[in-house]
Amino acid sequence: RQWTSNIDAAKYSAWKHYPNTEGILCHNSTLYFVAKVTRTLFILDLNDMTYTSELTGSSWVGQGSFNSQPDQIIESDLDERKYIYFTEDGGSAPGVHVRDREGKYYTMVRGVPGGRYSGDETVGIAFSPDRR
Repeated sequence: RQWTSNIDAAKYSAWKHYPNTEGILCHNSTLYFVAKVTRTLFILDLNDMTYTSELTGSSWVGQGSFNSQPDQIIESDLDERKYIYFTEDGGSAPGVHVRDREGKYYTMVRGVPGGRYSGDETVGIAFSPDRR
């Protein structure tokens, strides 16, 4: 795969390699986005024009997992804390999950499996800049 300025080639590449893209975050010349269908996180280095990809939740710490599709990506003090947060769309226990810069995933909060929020999605997560 290579970078292109051809819009038609780019659309075809997006359809083929990262369908249902959501959750775009750009920080310090690094662009993050998820492909919901393939449950893949893409990390683009916009300075070097390179990228890496990984399955969301591929290196899990503790209990929890993405039961369904990654959705929104939220930044909170990425420079200091080095975390990005993901919301989850669907599954039996949708939640909020965290990825650190080393690529390890953690569950921050999730619904009770099979409970009230089964099949729902987590949305609208916001963090206060002054941590209050």
